Amino acid sequence: MDTVTTRKISFQHELHEIHTVGTELSVTVTAKASVVREWLSSRLYFRQQYVRRKRLVVGLGVQWTGGSDSPADTLQLCVGRRCLIFQLAHAKSVPKKLRTFLLDASHTFVGFWNHLDRRKLESSEHGLEMVRDPLDLRRYAKTEDGDDLTQASVEEIVEKCLGFEVEQRSEISMSNWNDEYLSDDQIAYATIDARCAFLIGRKSRAWERTASGVLGLIVPTLEFHRFTRIDERLILVFVSVRDDKIDLDLTDIHKREG
Repeated sequence: MDTVTTRKISFQHELHEIHTVGTELSVTVTAKASVVREWLSSRLYFRQQYVRRKRLVVGLGVQWTGGSDSPADTLQLCVGRRCLIFQLAHAKSVPKKLRTFLLDASHTFVGFWNHLDRRKLESSEHGLEMVRDPLDLRRYAKTEDGDDLTQASVEEIVEKCLGFEVEQRSEISMSNWNDEYLSDDQIAYATIDARCAFLIGRKSRAWERTASGVLGLIVPTLEFHRFTRIDERLILVFVSVRDDKIDLDLTDIHKREG
């Protein structure tokens, strides 16, 4: 059972402790850009050896309220035992350091069932952009038995990959994340999601997926292409990546237009 203890509340942020599976996590909940900037500076400083070696793994999650067209209400990040819940819906501004952080191709962002996360951040009031989609650990996490986890729940993935149980209730996932004061259950849900993603990403050496240049090519279609001329024809070169295989598509623009 996860327990949440509030350590400090100020006009800028809340600082919580979450005790889960014998581990104490420090969680900062805030809508203030200055607090986010300080949190990132601290994490990058204490993890600088991983940053230099391009092995920084970041558990990332996004929560929203309502349907698939709703923008992100919160962004949660986890590095080590320190987690951040940034309340985008109530933030007046976003620090440049966060924008730079999310656009750094040397960082490896990981999560679960996250195919909408990047789009949700972009559609938020602050228009946050990521250099590429975060890795969905359902596809890349490894188990000793070689189980297929592509349709597995977060609970199943965590149990098979990390060996302990967590409970992520759907009613919490579908609750009001636009609330100015998040409940203990919401804080625990967002934190556990990002923390477990970090642990599995680190264990599976997720940085190798991006450093190899294969998964690093996962960007929106219109952003990864170039035009070239072959035999006086204009050709669109498009690279797609699926299951660690690169497909190269050469499309004759003249034929397409015709």
